[in-house]
Amino acid sequence: MPKSGQARVLTAKQQQRLFHTIKQHRHPEKNTAIMQVSFKLGLRAQEIALLQFKEVARLKASGTDFELLEVMSLPAAYTKGSDAMGRSKAH
Repeated sequence: MPKSGQARVLTAKQQQRLFHTIKQHRHPEKNTAIMQVSFKLGLRAQEIALLQFKEVARLKASGTDFELLEVMSLPAAYTKGSDAMGRSKAH
C-alpha cells in the first residue's frame, strides 16, 4: 500500500544538531553539501545520487574551477514516481 501524506521534516534545532554532528565525522564538507542540497532544494537521496556535475555547475575556461548554476532543472527521470533506478543503471 503506498504511503500518503507529507514527509516529516527536521526542526531548526534538529538541523543544527545534525550539522554539528556532521562536523565531528569524516568528510564534513561533502556531507554538509549533501544535506544542504536536500534541505534547500527539497531533493530526496535518490535524486541527489543521480545528479551530474553539469546539472549543478559549469566548468570555467581554466578547467580547474567551476561556478554553480543559478537555475537548476532536473530531468523528469530523476523525480519520485519515475524509473530513476532504471535510469541510473543505464548510465
